[in-house]
Amino acid sequence: MESIQQRIKNVREENHLSLAAFAKSLELPESVYSQIEMGLLIPSYSLMMTISSIYAVSVQWLYDGINKELPDGNTGLSPALIGKILKFRDDRDWKQFHNPKDLAISISLEAAELLECFQWSSSDTQVVEKKQAMREELADVLIYCVMMADALHADITSLVLEKLHKNGTKYKVEQAYGNSKKYSELEQ
Repeated sequence: MESIQQRIKNVREENHLSLAAFAKSLELPESVYSQIEMGLLIPSYSLMMTISSIYAVSVQWLYDGINKELPDGNTGLSPALIGKILKFRDDRDWKQFHNPKDLAISISLEAAELLECFQWSSSDTQVVEKKQAMREELADVLIYCVMMADALHADITSLVLEKLHKNGTKYKVEQAYGNSKKYSELEQ
């Protein structure tokens, strides 16, 4: 099976670029890129996002060789936004603390803070008054989700598309339309 490094090299070769030209397009020193291609360095998620953005291949394919083509349309967070999130983290040297367990806890805590915006709310007026707080907590959840995807070396767009497909088989439109039941209850 092809390695990540081999797939990246294939992207370079398919675009008829020298090692130096490809490294320059990624804003990497040639020596660093050379070490990646030789398998001496593991490419970061942000580098994979950059390759995906510039050369129109999916991050998921770079990681695991599945689904090379990018999905049609704007179906995910932009590589630039993901890059900003990861740069914010890296500028503070926080990646060392971002293991899947702690990121899952952080996602859950931020989701609980979002839920807190609705605590003791009995009217739409009260909810509207807390809209800014809701937006901020939702942003925190999304930021931690991006960091979790990075820790798992997972492409967010591919994850969401795969899950939507899986849910589509569980929740057929003709059974689930306008119905809040769980899929196991719909089949009855």
